[in-house]
Amino acid sequence: MTTAPTSGYLLCASPRSGSTLLCDLLTRSGVAGAPASYFRPESIPVYADDWGSDGGRAGWGNSYLEAVRVHGTGDTARFGMRIMWTDMPPFLQRLADVEPGGGNDRERLHSALGVERFVHLSRHDKVAQAVSLVIAAQTGLWHRHADGTVREGHEPARRPRYDFDLIADALAMLVGEERGWLRWFSTQSIVPFSLTYEALSSDPSGSTRAVLDHVGASPVDLPDVTAAGTAKVGTLVNTEWAKRFESERHARDR
Repeated sequence: MTTAPTSGYLLCASPRSGSTLLCDLLTRSGVAGAPASYFRPESIPVYADDWGSDGGRAGWGNSYLEAVRVHGTGDTARFGMRIMWTDMPPFLQRLADVEPGGGNDRERLHSALGVERFVHLSRHDKVAQAVSLVIAAQTGLWHRHADGTVREGHEPARRPRYDFDLIADALAMLVGEERGWLRWFSTQSIVPFSLTYEALSSDPSGSTRAVLDHVGASPVDLPDVTAAGTAKVGTLVNTEWAKRFESERHARDR
């Protein structure tokens, strides 16, 4: 069994909900660990290789869990981790295998990683979220640095192509993610701190302070979190697609 940090939190998110921005802001605070997607299936082999821990085809084990605890805590007193609902069930199943014993998901998260608090980041405008997801998938550009350079992905080689069905599928997936989180919170008797993409975008500093207060990590002097390392990648194309989709959806429903 790993030695869990004194206190930890789980950032419960969905794709294109602003979680990368929030992770940046929380890390920049200097008091809330270094939240990241440590249990994203595509990322586990990369992290495991960098850390020299298990995490290959046989699945991650105690050494990987210990490395996540260390890196997710950093030089602070709190552990932070981000995860999407899609990745949550397999993560919990593997955690139950690695950390056997009694208790529910919530108790196991506390035992293994010190997780005591939960932050639910969602996006009110799910059509805009679905459009953002489709455009990112089509162009290969997922995030930019604050200076406009590519942070994750690559510069688009071609313009994205509007596709009603792709957006509808993305929307259904995102609605499913939201329902999955809400069901899990209910079964685990969890009341998370709820934050929306819209609130985070309009007031990143205030939103960060609110999250830090919830996880018990409010600093005396919060750095300038508005100078985050992530820039918004949405353009007028996103707005045009969202309006077109809503119009076509309403026409099909008649």
